[in-house]
Amino acid sequence: MKGTQTGARFEKRCYDLLKTHGCSYENRRVYHTVRQWYEPDAITDKYVFEFKYQQVGGSVTKKLTQALFELDWLSTELNLTPALVYEGDHLTKFIESDTAFLNAKKLLPNIQLLDFPSFNDLISTSTNLNNREQNRLLEYA
Repeated sequence: MKGTQTGARFEKRCYDLLKTHGCSYENRRVYHTVRQWYEPDAITDKYVFEFKYQQVGGSVTKKLTQALFELDWLSTELNLTPALVYEGDHLTKFIESDTAFLNAKKLLPNIQLLDFPSFNDLISTSTNLNNREQNRLLEYA
């Protein structure tokens, strides 16, 4: 239960960051069969995100490779850029050194792996132009 609570707090931080920078997002199921779906953590106008947190050993590392393949399918289905956002010493070590995960990542080079500071940079720079309609008008003025 403790891992779920810290994972939920990490997800909240990610959602709060999106909101802070005016980036609208949705949470919804994306069906791959009539009764089966994937439900990414956030879908924006440009990205499909999964948020993962693990500070100590646990089951999330077993789920990371599956998350990569789900993101790959979702990005194709939704025509969006896939990104796995992570935080925690255990996940960082796993992502940098686990042989099976590194092999999966080689198969899926389009997926961005972002630690939280990189996610922050991505969101803060890509949403500085939040008033897209207003900026379009300025471009043509």
